[in-house]
Amino acid sequence: MILSDILLVKRVDGYFYIGDYKIKADRVSSSGYAVLLVFEPSKLDKDFYCVLGPGRFGYFPSAKALDIIKEKLDLSDHLTLDLHNGKGWETGPRPFKLVDLM
Repeated sequence: MILSDILLVKRVDGYFYIGDYKIKADRVSSSGYAVLLVFEPSKLDKDFYCVLGPGRFGYFPSAKALDIIKEKLDLSDHLTLDLHNGKGWETGPRPFKLVDLM
């Protein structure tokens, strides 16, 4: 698999909103933002099929890709905090110190 895009997706009232689409979430959780990694098939899938088997795919992330993913995850946390008016949220990581909420 090749990482082709990293998208921020808003979730409100049990639905994901991306572009013009509204997609029902499997799990109902608090509103917030999520990071969606979008992959496309590559030669890697064929090469490693003998090890991974059917329905499984491999991905070798670059350091740059991991940095971008981390930046998007940090942004999604901050956008989620903003969505909740600085009150945090019910589940998931809370990378904020008390001083950030004051």
